Amino acid sequence: MAVKYIKQSTREIVKSAFIYPAGRSLTDQKNIILEIGPGRGDFLFHLCEKNPEAMVVAIEIKRKRVDRIIARAEKRGTKNLIIIQNDARAALPELFSENQASEIHIQFPDPWPKKRHAKNRPVSKSLLLECKRILAPKCSLFFVTDSENYAEEVKRAACVLEGFSCSPSPKDIFPTLFAMKWREMGKKFHAFRFEKE
Repeated sequence: MAVKYIKQSTREIVKSAFIYPAGRSLTDQKNIILEIGPGRGDFLFHLCEKNPEAMVVAIEIKRKRVDRIIARAEKRGTKNLIIIQNDARAALPELFSENQASEIHIQFPDPWPKKRHAKNRPVSKSLLLECKRILAPKCSLFFVTDSENYAEEVKRAACVLEGFSCSPSPKDIFPTLFAMKWREMGKKFHAFRFEKE
């Protein structure tokens, strides 16, 4: 298995990024579709198949999930995929250029529902600012959660950003493992689209 380590700034979140496949440079990519927190990779591989002309990039913090996605990618022969094991809050400012992404997807991030843990939520104003920076004009960030409180928090943070418009996203959520699980439990989904002007 080919790997590459890129040294980052001395951030407390993470010190280095694991990138697969080795030698694949993000700076060479003009049409990037990004998924933050792909989990098992169901939606990620859907993006790869639906957009063969694009480079689909996944940022996943958990190593076991990264290993599983790599195994699935190699078994499927997926070529238009880059996987980064890192915290997105560190990876976006360090590895991505301005106006580089055509789409960003965040589906069912950990809501950290307890008030004292809210600071651990990955989607915050600072992450949204980075998403806006790397999105090309007229391109969008799609956000889905089953947590109403988290949805409202993200919506408020995004809608006050200059040059970022907010609208409800289509209701037909891709049937990932989490989406199916929450739907069977009768949970309501909250989906938004934030477009860069």
